[in-house]
Amino acid sequence: MARTREEGLTARESQIMKIIWDNDKASVEDIQAKLPDRLVDSTIRTMLQIMEDKGYVTFHKQSRAKIYRAIIEREEIQSSAIQQMIDRLFGGSAEMLLARMIESELVDLEGLDRLRKKLRQ
Repeated sequence: MARTREEGLTARESQIMKIIWDNDKASVEDIQAKLPDRLVDSTIRTMLQIMEDKGYVTFHKQSRAKIYRAIIEREEIQSSAIQQMIDRLFGGSAEMLLARMIESELVDLEGLDRLRKKLRQ
């Protein structure tokens, strides 16, 4: 079964995408060197193929190496992941998410002031 973007990024795919976004492009070797734990190159290649199938990355050949680029913006992924979390954990209520963040002290007063200013824009 083909994988889709709606499934979202796995934790490992998120690590790989961060490397690609931070560097604008990356080879398997670049990714391997920057991952916090060592993966064999065949595992990284398989993951990149899955990410290509999902529509997250594309590549071009440079000599014999494939150079991967993101075809989806970081902000789009962030928005999608947040919406999935809101739907799954908070019944679709962003207000409930914000309330939980405040109750859990994940947002301080300065953060709340910045949010208020954003809401007024």
